[in-house]
Amino acid sequence: MPLKKQPSTPPPFSPGHRLWAGLRLMRLSNALPAAGLVWLGGRLAGVVPLSGEVVLAAGAMGCITAYGYVSNDLADLAEDRINKPDRPLPAGAVGQKTARRLAALLAGLGLILALRIGIGPGLVAGLVLALLAQYNRRWKSTAGGGNLLIGGLAGGTLLVGGYAGAGMTGLLANILPSAVLVTFITARELLKTAEDVAGDRIAGKRTAATVHGSPWVVRRVAILAGVTALFSLLPVVALGYSWAYFAIIGLGVDGVLIYAVAYLWADASPVRVSHCLALLKGSYFAGLLALLLA
Repeated sequence: MPLKKQPSTPPPFSPGHRLWAGLRLMRLSNALPAAGLVWLGGRLAGVVPLSGEVVLAAGAMGCITAYGYVSNDLADLAEDRINKPDRPLPAGAVGQKTARRLAALLAGLGLILALRIGIGPGLVAGLVLALLAQYNRRWKSTAGGGNLLIGGLAGGTLLVGGYAGAGMTGLLANILPSAVLVTFITARELLKTAEDVAGDRIAGKRTAATVHGSPWVVRRVAILAGVTALFSLLPVVALGYSWAYFAIIGLGVDGVLIYAVAYLWADASPVRVSHCLALLKGSYFAGLLALLLA
Protein backbone atom coordinates (compact mmCIF):
# COMPACT_ATOMS: atom_id res chain seq x y z
CA MET A 1 0.00 0.00 0.00
CA PRO A 2 1.63 3.28 -1.07
CA LEU A 3 2.43 5.78 1.64
CA LYS A 4 0.56 9.05 1.60
CA LYS A 5 2.66 11.98 0.52
CA GLN A 6 3.14 14.34 3.45
CA PRO A 7 2.63 18.04 2.76
CA SER A 8 5.90 19.90 2.51
CA THR A 9 6.64 22.42 5.24
CA PRO A 10 9.10 25.27 5.01
CA PRO A 11 12.36 24.76 6.89
CA PRO A 12 12.51 26.46 10.30
CA PHE A 13 14.42 29.73 10.49
CA SER A 14 17.35 29.97 12.90
CA PRO A 15 17.37 32.75 15.55
CA GLY A 16 20.16 34.49 13.64
CA HIS A 17 18.16 34.36 10.43
CA ARG A 18 15.09 35.79 12.16
CA LEU A 19 17.16 38.60 13.67
CA TRP A 20 18.56 39.49 10.25
CA ALA A 21 15.05 39.35 8.78
CA GLY A 22 13.85 41.78 11.45
CA LEU A 23 16.64 44.20 10.54
CA ARG A 24 15.71 43.86 6.87
CA LEU A 25 12.10 44.57 7.74
CA MET A 26 13.12 47.91 9.28
CA ARG A 27 15.08 48.84 6.11
CA LEU A 28 18.05 50.17 8.07
CA SER A 29 19.68 51.06 4.74
CA ASN A 30 16.96 53.73 4.46
CA ALA A 31 16.14 54.45 8.12
CA LEU A 32 19.73 55.29 9.09
CA PRO A 33 20.24 57.67 6.12
CA ALA A 34 16.95 59.37 7.08
CA ALA A 35 18.45 60.03 10.51
CA GLY A 36 21.60 61.19 8.74
CA LEU A 37 19.58 63.69 6.71
CA VAL A 38 18.37 65.31 9.92
CA TRP A 39 21.99 65.56 11.03
CA LEU A 40 22.87 67.06 7.64
CA GLY A 41 19.99 69.50 8.00
CA GLY A 42 21.52 70.77 11.23
CA ARG A 43 24.93 70.99 9.61
CA LEU A 44 23.61 72.90 6.59
CA ALA A 45 21.96 75.33 8.99
CA GLY A 46 25.40 76.04 10.47
CA VAL A 47 24.99 74.10 13.72
CA VAL A 48 28.51 72.71 14.30
CA PRO A 49 29.03 70.90 16.61
CA LEU A 50 25.53 69.50 16.53
CA SER A 51 23.24 70.20 19.46
CA GLY A 52 21.51 67.59 21.58
CA GLU A 53 18.22 68.58 19.95
CA VAL A 54 19.53 67.64 16.50
CA VAL A 55 20.76 64.27 17.80
CA LEU A 56 17.37 63.55 19.39
CA ALA A 57 15.58 64.63 16.21
CA ALA A 58 17.81 62.34 14.13
CA GLY A 59 17.05 59.40 16.42
CA ALA A 60 13.32 60.11 16.27
CA MET A 61 13.42 60.32 12.47
CA GLY A 62 15.29 57.02 12.20
CA CYS A 63 12.70 55.25 14.38
CA ILE A 64 9.73 56.81 12.58
CA THR A 65 11.18 55.91 9.17
CA ALA A 66 11.75 52.30 10.28
CA TYR A 67 8.15 52.22 11.58
CA GLY A 68 6.97 53.38 8.17
CA TYR A 69 8.74 50.52 6.41
CA VAL A 70 7.55 47.84 8.84
CA SER A 71 3.93 49.04 8.69
CA ASN A 72 4.20 49.32 4.91
CA ASP A 73 5.28 45.69 4.60
CA LEU A 74 2.35 44.65 6.80
CA ALA A 75 -0.05 46.56 4.55
CA ASP A 76 1.54 45.17 1.36
CA LEU A 77 1.73 41.52 2.38
CA ALA A 78 -0.67 40.29 -0.32
CA GLU A 79 1.18 42.09 -3.13
CA ASP A 80 4.61 41.14 -1.79
CA ARG A 81 3.68 37.47 -1.96
CA ILE A 82 3.68 38.05 -5.74
CA ASN A 83 6.17 40.87 -6.29
CA LYS A 84 8.73 40.21 -3.53
CA PRO A 85 8.21 36.74 -2.02
CA ASP A 86 11.69 36.81 -0.46
CA ARG A 87 10.80 39.73 1.84
CA PRO A 88 10.74 38.76 5.57
CA LEU A 89 6.94 38.71 5.98
CA PRO A 90 5.87 36.72 2.88
CA ALA A 91 8.83 34.37 3.38
CA GLY A 92 7.69 33.67 6.94
CA ALA A 93 10.96 34.73 8.57
CA VAL A 94 9.05 37.31 10.65
CA GLY A 95 5.49 36.72 11.82
CA GLN A 96 2.78 39.35 11.39
CA LYS A 97 2.26 39.59 15.16
CA THR A 98 5.97 40.20 15.72
CA ALA A 99 6.01 42.81 12.96
CA ARG A 100 3.07 44.67 14.53
CA ARG A 101 4.84 44.72 17.89
CA LEU A 102 8.01 45.98 16.26
CA ALA A 103 6.10 48.74 14.47
CA ALA A 104 4.47 49.83 17.74
CA LEU A 105 7.85 49.83 19.51
CA LEU A 106 9.47 51.97 16.81
CA ALA A 107 6.56 54.42 16.75
CA GLY A 108 6.61 54.77 20.53
CA LEU A 109 10.37 55.25 20.67
CA GLY A 110 10.29 57.87 17.91
CA LEU A 111 7.53 59.76 19.73
CA ILE A 112 9.40 59.66 23.05
CA LEU A 113 12.60 61.01 21.48
CA ALA A 114 10.68 63.82 19.79
CA LEU A 115 8.93 64.73 23.04
CA ARG A 116 12.33 64.99 24.73
CA ILE A 117 12.96 68.00 22.47
CA GLY A 118 9.61 69.62 23.25
CA ILE A 119 5.85 69.47 22.86
CA GLY A 120 5.97 71.00 19.36
CA PRO A 121 8.38 68.39 17.92
CA GLY A 122 6.35 65.68 19.67
CA LEU A 123 3.18 66.87 17.95
CA VAL A 124 4.99 66.92 14.59
CA ALA A 125 6.23 63.37 15.16
CA GLY A 126 2.70 62.27 16.02
CA LEU A 127 1.40 63.91 12.84
CA VAL A 128 4.04 62.14 10.72
CA LEU A 129 3.16 58.79 12.30
CA ALA A 130 -0.52 59.43 11.59
CA LEU A 131 0.24 60.37 7.97
CA LEU A 132 2.30 57.20 7.48
CA ALA A 133 -0.49 55.07 8.96
CA GLN A 134 -3.06 56.74 6.72
CA TYR A 135 -0.73 56.31 3.73
CA ASN A 136 -0.59 52.56 4.31
CA ARG A 137 -4.34 52.28 4.84
CA ARG A 138 -5.67 54.48 2.04
CA TRP A 139 -3.41 57.01 0.36
CA LYS A 140 -0.99 54.47 -1.05
CA SER A 141 -3.82 53.38 -3.32
CA THR A 142 -4.28 56.87 -4.77
CA ALA A 143 -2.56 57.30 -8.11
CA GLY A 144 0.45 59.51 -7.37
CA GLY A 145 -0.83 61.16 -4.20
CA GLY A 146 0.83 58.69 -1.87
CA ASN A 147 4.11 58.97 -3.77
CA LEU A 148 4.07 62.74 -3.36
CA LEU A 149 3.40 62.35 0.37
CA ILE A 150 6.45 60.10 0.81
CA GLY A 151 8.57 62.55 -1.19
CA GLY A 152 7.36 65.41 1.00
CA LEU A 153 8.09 63.53 4.22
CA ALA A 154 11.58 62.64 2.97
CA GLY A 155 12.32 66.25 2.07
CA GLY A 156 11.08 67.31 5.48
CA THR A 157 14.02 65.57 7.16
CA LEU A 158 16.35 68.43 6.21
CA LEU A 159 13.83 70.95 7.52
CA VAL A 160 13.56 69.04 10.80
CA GLY A 161 17.33 69.12 11.25
CA GLY A 162 17.53 72.80 10.42
CA TYR A 163 14.72 73.69 12.80
CA ALA A 164 16.05 71.50 15.63
CA GLY A 165 19.43 73.19 15.35
CA ALA A 166 18.63 76.82 14.56
CA GLY A 167 14.88 77.35 14.71
CA MET A 168 13.06 79.04 11.84
CA THR A 169 16.35 80.44 10.49
CA GLY A 170 17.68 76.92 10.02
CA LEU A 171 14.42 75.70 8.53
CA LEU A 172 14.35 78.49 5.93
CA ALA A 173 18.02 77.90 5.07
CA ASN A 174 17.21 74.31 4.08
CA ILE A 175 14.19 74.89 1.84
CA LEU A 176 16.10 74.61 -1.46
CA PRO A 177 17.99 71.36 -0.72
CA SER A 178 14.76 69.98 0.74
CA ALA A 179 13.00 70.71 -2.57
CA VAL A 180 15.68 68.69 -4.41
CA LEU A 181 15.04 65.75 -2.09
CA VAL A 182 11.25 66.01 -2.50
CA THR A 183 11.32 65.83 -6.30
CA PHE A 184 13.97 63.09 -6.40
CA ILE A 185 12.21 60.82 -3.89
CA THR A 186 8.82 61.41 -5.54
CA ALA A 187 10.30 60.36 -8.89
CA ARG A 188 11.77 57.21 -7.34
CA GLU A 189 8.51 56.36 -5.57
CA LEU A 190 6.59 56.73 -8.83
CA LEU A 191 8.99 54.34 -10.56
CA LYS A 192 8.40 51.78 -7.82
CA THR A 193 4.76 51.57 -8.91
CA ALA A 194 5.93 50.50 -12.38
CA GLU A 195 8.13 47.82 -10.83
CA ASP A 196 5.25 46.40 -8.74
CA VAL A 197 2.51 46.80 -11.35
CA ALA A 198 1.81 43.05 -11.80
CA GLY A 199 1.19 42.28 -8.14
CA ASP A 200 -0.66 45.54 -7.55
CA ARG A 201 -3.09 44.75 -10.38
CA ILE A 202 -3.81 41.30 -8.98
CA ALA A 203 -4.36 42.80 -5.52
CA GLY A 204 -6.66 45.46 -6.98
CA LYS A 205 -4.51 48.40 -5.85
CA ARG A 206 -4.86 51.79 -7.51
CA THR A 207 -1.36 53.11 -8.11
CA ALA A 208 0.06 55.48 -10.71
CA ALA A 209 1.15 52.52 -12.85
CA THR A 210 -2.04 50.45 -12.55
CA VAL A 211 -4.31 53.44 -13.25
CA HIS A 212 -2.33 55.33 -15.90
CA GLY A 213 0.21 52.77 -17.15
CA SER A 214 3.99 52.58 -16.90
CA PRO A 215 4.64 54.91 -19.90
CA TRP A 216 2.64 57.63 -18.11
CA VAL A 217 4.80 57.09 -15.02
CA VAL A 218 8.02 57.44 -17.01
CA ARG A 219 6.85 60.72 -18.54
CA ARG A 220 6.04 62.16 -15.11
CA VAL A 221 9.43 61.03 -13.87
CA ALA A 222 10.95 62.91 -16.83
CA ILE A 223 9.26 66.11 -15.63
CA LEU A 224 10.46 65.51 -12.08
CA ALA A 225 13.99 64.86 -13.38
CA GLY A 226 13.99 68.28 -15.03
CA VAL A 227 12.67 69.98 -11.89
CA THR A 228 15.24 68.16 -9.75
CA ALA A 229 18.06 69.34 -12.02
CA LEU A 230 16.81 72.93 -11.75
CA PHE A 231 16.43 72.78 -7.98
CA SER A 232 19.89 71.24 -7.57
CA LEU A 233 21.47 74.27 -9.29
CA LEU A 234 19.72 76.88 -7.13
CA PRO A 235 21.65 76.22 -3.87
CA VAL A 236 24.92 76.91 -5.71
CA VAL A 237 23.61 80.24 -6.98
CA ALA A 238 21.54 81.35 -3.99
CA LEU A 239 23.30 79.77 -1.01
CA GLY A 240 26.89 79.47 -2.16
CA TYR A 241 27.04 75.66 -2.10
CA SER A 242 30.37 74.25 -3.27
CA TRP A 243 31.16 73.07 -6.78
CA ALA A 244 31.90 69.67 -5.27
CA TYR A 245 28.23 69.52 -4.28
CA PHE A 246 27.15 70.56 -7.76
CA ALA A 247 29.41 68.06 -9.54
CA ILE A 248 28.35 65.12 -7.39
CA ILE A 249 24.64 65.88 -7.47
CA GLY A 250 24.79 66.64 -11.19
CA LEU A 251 26.44 63.34 -12.09
CA GLY A 252 25.22 61.08 -9.30
CA VAL A 253 21.60 62.27 -9.02
CA ASP A 254 20.50 64.34 -12.02
CA GLY A 255 22.51 62.29 -14.51
CA VAL A 256 21.14 58.98 -13.24
CA LEU A 257 17.55 60.27 -13.30
CA ILE A 258 17.98 61.41 -16.90
CA TYR A 259 19.55 58.05 -17.82
CA ALA A 260 16.61 56.21 -16.20
CA VAL A 261 14.09 58.22 -18.22
CA ALA A 262 15.97 57.58 -21.48
CA TYR A 263 16.39 53.86 -20.69
CA LEU A 264 12.70 53.38 -19.83
CA TRP A 265 11.13 55.69 -22.41
CA ALA A 266 10.38 52.98 -24.97
CA ASP A 267 10.24 49.97 -22.64
CA ALA A 268 9.33 50.33 -18.96
CA SER A 269 9.09 46.62 -18.15
CA PRO A 270 9.44 45.71 -14.45
CA VAL A 271 12.89 44.19 -15.02
CA ARG A 272 14.19 47.37 -16.62
CA VAL A 273 12.57 49.49 -13.91
CA SER A 274 14.27 47.36 -11.23
CA HIS A 275 17.62 48.07 -12.89
CA CYS A 276 16.98 51.82 -12.73
CA LEU A 277 15.76 51.69 -9.15
CA ALA A 278 18.99 49.98 -8.12
CA LEU A 279 20.94 52.83 -9.71
CA LEU A 280 18.72 55.43 -8.04
CA LYS A 281 19.39 53.78 -4.68
CA GLY A 282 23.02 54.69 -5.25
CA SER A 283 21.95 58.18 -6.30
CA TYR A 284 20.35 58.66 -2.90
CA PHE A 285 23.72 58.13 -1.20
CA ALA A 286 25.43 60.31 -3.80
CA GLY A 287 23.01 63.06 -2.79
CA LEU A 288 23.95 62.59 0.87
CA LEU A 289 27.62 62.96 -0.04
CA ALA A 290 26.88 66.07 -2.08
CA LEU A 291 25.10 67.69 0.87
CA LEU A 292 27.93 66.71 3.18
CA LEU A 293 30.37 68.57 0.91
CA ALA A 294 28.07 71.54 0.31
